[in-house]
Amino acid sequence: MFKKIFTITSILLLIGCGGGSTAEATIVNIGSLGAEMKYDVEEFTVKAGSKVTIVMKNNTPSDFMGAMQHNIVIFKNESDAASIIEYAEDYGGGSPMTNDNRILAMTSLADKQQETSVEFTAPSKPGRYLYVCTYIAHAGSMRGYMIVE
Repeated sequence: MFKKIFTITSILLLIGCGGGSTAEATIVNIGSLGAEMKYDVEEFTVKAGSKVTIVMKNNTPSDFMGAMQHNIVIFKNESDAASIIEYAEDYGGGSPMTNDNRILAMTSLADKQQETSVEFTAPSKPGRYLYVCTYIAHAGSMRGYMIVE
């Protein structure tokens, strides 16, 4: 009897919830390692064509002396990274141009102890997609890869 009630309840829940939506975003939490210029996640995997939300937390202590902003910029093609980073450091105050079509996704810059996020659709082409922090002088050590399968 319990098995029958459980089965019926499960079916009703699935119907009521739409059977599990494929449109729900995969949430990826990435933070900075305290006051270090490093991410705590240097690689993550998502499905091709899926919705992805990256939540980036700047874990730099609030009493850290000086500015320490962080962001995440994911490139469509790794070969474009150097010129985008150069622009961000030289002209963008640490942030690349928002309308640069060579960028797959990017968060805004987050101050110490703040959080920022971005939602986007993962590429349909499987591969490794470089992400970095474009704040001045951070891209050399704050980097990782989004793996699309």
